[in-house]
Amino acid sequence: TVAHMWFDNQIAEADTSEDQSGASINKSSDGWKVLERCAALCNRAEFKPGQDGVPVLKREVNGDASEAALLKCCELSLGNVMQYRAKNKKVCEVPFNSTNKYQVSIHETEDKNDNRYLLEMKGAPERILDRCSTIYMNG
Repeated sequence: TVAHMWFDNQIAEADTSEDQSGASINKSSDGWKVLERCAALCNRAEFKPGQDGVPVLKREVNGDASEAALLKCCELSLGNVMQYRAKNKKVCEVPFNSTNKYQVSIHETEDKNDNRYLLEMKGAPERILDRCSTIYMNG
């Protein structure tokens, strides 16, 4: 379960209740939208089929525990993650491994007027920050 997130230079507490009635983050902030996009797209986890009536947090997932937690978090905030992924087709990927400690995926975007590709990367903070020259905060 995703319990805490860091974006817009602050730690946010995620709502871990099944009915999403607990603590709430600002899901309209630009920082959240960027984090949510990365968690949804740079992720190989998928829900096992035949669970349409099962609450999101109780669904079984094909994938490791970390990616399953991110998938469930995104499904609760974004909606249908598989549909979102279909609109932002993955064209290339470097899967997570214990040596690199990061994962990279490259996507076409749903914006048909933009022919650029989107690169998403997630992993161990020290591995990600070593490869960054800027940090996205507050839009």
